Amino acid sequence: MASSEWEEVKRLAADFQRIQLTSAVQKLSERNCIEIVNKLIELKLIEVIYTLDGKEYLTPAQLSKEIHDELIYHGGRINLVDLQQILGVDFAHIEAKANELIKHERSLHLVLGQLVTRDYMDRLSEDINDQLQEAGQVTIAELTKSHDLPASFLSEMIEARLGTIVQGQMDVYDQGVFFTQAFIDRHTAQIRGAFSAITKPTPVITILNQFKFPEKLFFGCLQKLVDKGRLNGSIIGGRQDKAVYVPDLYAKTQNEWVDSFHAQNGYLEYDALARLGITDAKPYIKRRFKAENLLFLSSCCVGSQLRDRVEASIDEALSTGSWIDVTPLLPSSFTVDDIQQLLQQCMKGRGKSGARILCKTVVCSEAFLSESRTLFDQLMTQKAEKDAKNAPQLLLQVDKKAVAAVRGAEGKKDRKDERRNKAASGGGSSGNKGGGQGISREVKTKKVKKNRGRDVDDKEEEDISASRGHQSDELPFMSVEEIEDVLSKSLPDCPEELHSELAEDLYRPLHRAYQDIAKSVFMSATGSSDSSTRRKNRGEIQDKINGLLNNVRLFDKGVRQFLDEDLENQLSKYLIRTLCTDITNLLLSAVTSENLMSEVDPTTLNVETRAGILVKLKDELRTPLTKLHSSLNGKDLGEFLSSLERACESNKCDIMLKKLDKKKERQLVFNHRQALREQLQNETDPAMALHLAAVLAFQNSTQCMLHAPGKLVPQLISFLQTHLASTNYSLLLRYQGLVQKHLGLSRDRDQPSDNKSPTMDGNKAEEALSDVATQLELLLPDVKEIALAKKNANAAVET
Repeated sequence: MASSEWEEVKRLAADFQRIQLTSAVQKLSERNCIEIVNKLIELKLIEVIYTLDGKEYLTPAQLSKEIHDELIYHGGRINLVDLQQILGVDFAHIEAKANELIKHERSLHLVLGQLVTRDYMDRLSEDINDQLQEAGQVTIAELTKSHDLPASFLSEMIEARLGTIVQGQMDVYDQGVFFTQAFIDRHTAQIRGAFSAITKPTPVITILNQFKFPEKLFFGCLQKLVDKGRLNGSIIGGRQDKAVYVPDLYAKTQNEWVDSFHAQNGYLEYDALARLGITDAKPYIKRRFKAENLLFLSSCCVGSQLRDRVEASIDEALSTGSWIDVTPLLPSSFTVDDIQQLLQQCMKGRGKSGARILCKTVVCSEAFLSESRTLFDQLMTQKAEKDAKNAPQLLLQVDKKAVAAVRGAEGKKDRKDERRNKAASGGGSSGNKGGGQGISREVKTKKVKKNRGRDVDDKEEEDISASRGHQSDELPFMSVEEIEDVLSKSLPDCPEELHSELAEDLYRPLHRAYQDIAKSVFMSATGSSDSSTRRKNRGEIQDKINGLLNNVRLFDKGVRQFLDEDLENQLSKYLIRTLCTDITNLLLSAVTSENLMSEVDPTTLNVETRAGILVKLKDELRTPLTKLHSSLNGKDLGEFLSSLERACESNKCDIMLKKLDKKKERQLVFNHRQALREQLQNETDPAMALHLAAVLAFQNSTQCMLHAPGKLVPQLISFLQTHLASTNYSLLLRYQGLVQKHLGLSRDRDQPSDNKSPTMDGNKAEEALSDVATQLELLLPDVKEIALAKKNANAAVET
């Protein structure tokens, strides 16, 4: 056997022996390893971090080591998101560990989700310094874009390394800019050279744009050169685009001109200074004339010399009791507002409170104003005497607040409160005389449709109220134009503008003075009137009140014939609004004549004037009369009658109310019937005739008088159904329908074309209207016959 083969045999024998001597090793499966590690973690014996794939574990120390390694590998700056992808660990662990490292290691910084080391910051500062030395200036804005780092971080980093790594300086006015000293020196020399050649005021922005100086450095260098005296000039306007550089040579010439003009004229115009290149005139003047007491106006400033001249002229005018226009005393460049401001300043604190400034340039003394007012004394007296004869009732001035207090206690006023009917059916406003003269006014308001009828009725009521008259509370004296005419004739030397403004100024004082004079003249005239005449008038008013009261009592009996409570209330309310209101007006007229020495026409009184009279009466009269006045707003006739009796007692108004005896009652009813018959016989208007016929038929059937408005005629005819023969009732009902149809067709014809009914053209409408009018004319005698028949002939015979 060869030696080589023998060596191989021995080697194999040795390997076999070694294998035999080696003990068996037990291996753990991957599942067992996971269970063991989880148990150790559960017992808190170890702390590990799972990787994202779950196949590896890391200890916190290993994670810190790997983060440091990656920072070094990436040059000292790495994003946490990139770390998470490289290490394969959840981002929350990366972020938590990064925050922990920052707390314990001052050389690390977390900036916008990036870990940055101090070495990286030093290297970055070196790069920035190289850039600064090359360009001469750098800005934080440029560095932020190029290095993707926040401006605040870069600014703090560079400031901390100024003078060490970064060789430069920060702009004191803009901390986002850094310069090198060589760059600053170069531009300072250029700025000094450019401004040294300027000989007149020049906008700084012009030099800046022409030489392309860095704006952030420019203003700082320029201000330093001026402050150190390297430039012989000054900057007006500060660090802004409107700043102007003024050379000392030009400023010297400028100041000499300003001083000379002010010394010669006593004032300075802002526009003149602007033409000299002085943009901020007021601050310049204040700096230039610190010791002088200047008055700054809208377009100029005035010195004491010119102001003293104006004050002397004003004093002269006031002492002589005249007026003065200071415009000729002042330069033509002064505006009206300047003159007004100067006069206001001159008038302060000099005891001239009685004087007035008019037309902005004229000073009028108190004596002149008083003299102007006295020009109208005789005119006021003459006009007051004339007004006292023509319109004495207007002299009863009304206190607005007191009237509001009286009316406020009445509650919300109904629109129909001012309704008047000059003649009530059966003598409503004519004392003892009977008749139905006032019915036509109400009949004409009745319409076919209920809502339209109400609107038309309300409109008529407003017209009636307006016809009563609504005069103003005060007498007019003169208009402003009339006052101006008097002044222009009496004061021809004054300018027209002064006449106009003086007239406006005198208007209200003259108006108030005229009220007092007019009242005094009127009181003198009425106080001297014959007392016997007043007694006679009082007797006539007492007779009228009793006549109206008798009619009210008789009409109230007719109202009570109706069983419908709503209809009864409407009739009572209408009675209160008409006859009861007339009684109240007559009573107030008598009281006014005796207590206020004023003659007032009762037909002109309305709610407003009644309230005005009440507030001027004594308490013992005001209280009962106010209650009487308030009762006119209700629908309770009993309340009105009781208020009237209390107001007419001997210790109050002292009006004797007479009771109505049977004989006189029969006479009044008879007169009323005869008046209605006479009016019906002569009536040709269908609506008016229907109204009169219904009222007369009611009186024939019930033997009671009735005072009813036209809008209640349909209800009145319905009431007559049980009191008339069926044929007569049917005729009235048919006639009522024709009247309503005629009124409706007439209304449609009178309406604008846009509002007309589309169902009927113009020709057909005229034919229909003519046909209805013909029927009304034919049936009118029959309708009159029903009402004019004997009182028992129309009794109902049907059950």
